[in-house]
Amino acid sequence: MAHIPKLKTLLIPLFLLAISAGCHNYYMVTTKKKDPAVIDSLHTVNRDFILRNGNKAYYMKMGAMSEDRKTVQVTLDSLSFIHQVYIKNGPKQNLKYRKPSQEGVLNEVHFYIPYDSSIQIPSSYTLSLDKVQKIEVIEKDKKRTTNSYVIGAIGYTIGAIAVAAIIIAATKSSCPFVSADDGNSFSLQGEIYGGAIYPQLARHDYLPLKLAPSANGTYRIKISNELKEIQYTDLAELWVVTHQPGTKVLAGENGELFSIAEPQSPVEATFRHHNDALKNISEANDLRLFYFDDTASRDGVNELHVTFRKPPEAHKAKLLLTLKNSYFLDYLYGELAKGFGKYYATYMRKQHKKTAAELLKWVSEQKLPLEISIKTTGGWKKVQELTTIGPVTTREVVVPLDLTGINSKEVQLRFSSGFMFWEIDALAIDYSNNTDFTVEKLSLSQATDETGKDIRTLLNKEDGQYLEQPEIGNVATLEYNAGNKQEGMEYSYVFHTKGYYQHIRNFTGKANVKFLKQFTKPNAFPMYGMERYKLQHQANPMLFASN
Repeated sequence: MAHIPKLKTLLIPLFLLAISAGCHNYYMVTTKKKDPAVIDSLHTVNRDFILRNGNKAYYMKMGAMSEDRKTVQVTLDSLSFIHQVYIKNGPKQNLKYRKPSQEGVLNEVHFYIPYDSSIQIPSSYTLSLDKVQKIEVIEKDKKRTTNSYVIGAIGYTIGAIAVAAIIIAATKSSCPFVSADDGNSFSLQGEIYGGAIYPQLARHDYLPLKLAPSANGTYRIKISNELKEIQYTDLAELWVVTHQPGTKVLAGENGELFSIAEPQSPVEATFRHHNDALKNISEANDLRLFYFDDTASRDGVNELHVTFRKPPEAHKAKLLLTLKNSYFLDYLYGELAKGFGKYYATYMRKQHKKTAAELLKWVSEQKLPLEISIKTTGGWKKVQELTTIGPVTTREVVVPLDLTGINSKEVQLRFSSGFMFWEIDALAIDYSNNTDFTVEKLSLSQATDETGKDIRTLLNKEDGQYLEQPEIGNVATLEYNAGNKQEGMEYSYVFHTKGYYQHIRNFTGKANVKFLKQFTKPNAFPMYGMERYKLQHQANPMLFASN
């Protein structure tokens, strides 16, 4: 059995290594109008108000606003050390804060006035709104913070990903990477048809995108090969969904579209014999993930139980998941593949002769999909098994729920996975009816590979003619005509693709037959992963101290 390098094997050491390479928490500064209604709204949510008097700053307790709404009675006092971060940094680009000691900055509102020498503290003060030069609101910069935490410190540039190569190359089994022009730059947005590593497993994928038209009026997307594999893509179609403001439209695993208008967070989430997991799954993009990491499991399978409130009249619902696979799962697959040694290529050729049903049976038995079940009067009923989607970024996926026969005031769901195979960022449920929306399915207006060759005919329709990307650095640059936007409407984007990919591995040595035979039994893969995790924990307990 292969020796495990100390810092390249498990998710937690990888994450700690990524942090040491530059993970930071960022805040951002937004300027607000000097409007009494804005001030009222900020006061209502208990913000911390700070008066910036020239180069001095005071804590400001808000009082009553005058009847003419031109002045506010406030009480000024000295400023606590927890509100010194932005005061000291000033309006710089690198607006960082440390958790938890400097999180107070996220609740601040700064009022700027010309220097007033009459101010003393502590004291009452009449703040004249016409003297306020500007109002700044401090908030968490979720996008920048999340990007800094992406494992491997992935930095995307046009045509290539600058990866922390030691980490990713040691673990990443990969699938095609997709980036899109979001109006600022090409940003990495996900992976497509993850787990489809044989031709008979070629499948459709529906990736939500953040897009904005470029200067020439086109949507631009890239499909790139970043690791040792050959990628085959048969179709690349962009769906543009027009819908009412305040909603968004997302796809289910099979391409059915759902509008999300009134998502509700769960009220209870239990794991590891009723340990509370609610805080980890209540809000997306808050850097808190739920890991299926119960090492006490007898079979390597972990279960999360989640409860939502249910309206009496609800007969259908839409489950919204924000999630991804773990790098730990990639690592385990890599270790399994190493076990074949120089026999790996022969093994893969034999796998190509199996039916899709045979291959998927092993995948299901080894608990790679995320199984979702609902509690009914007759017991637990399986709703769906989610196919793997890759570990690089989280994805939003919708699963429809049939609530017929559930007469209680709650919807109880069970999420089952192999040990640490999935990571859930957030769960929500939406009981609203699907709102009206229209879908325009755009074919390519232009498509070129990294040499400038026209590849549009290979991707414009599903016809069995695949675009092949056999080498690291192969990039397909795709463009779709944006068309005219409807005033007052909002847009969601879904990237519809179909394809598969094959790993390239050049192992040496004999096959470890004894090691490989264990994986013919159900649940062997998650059990193997859990035992490897335990061994690494024992060898390096300090690496897991914060978990």
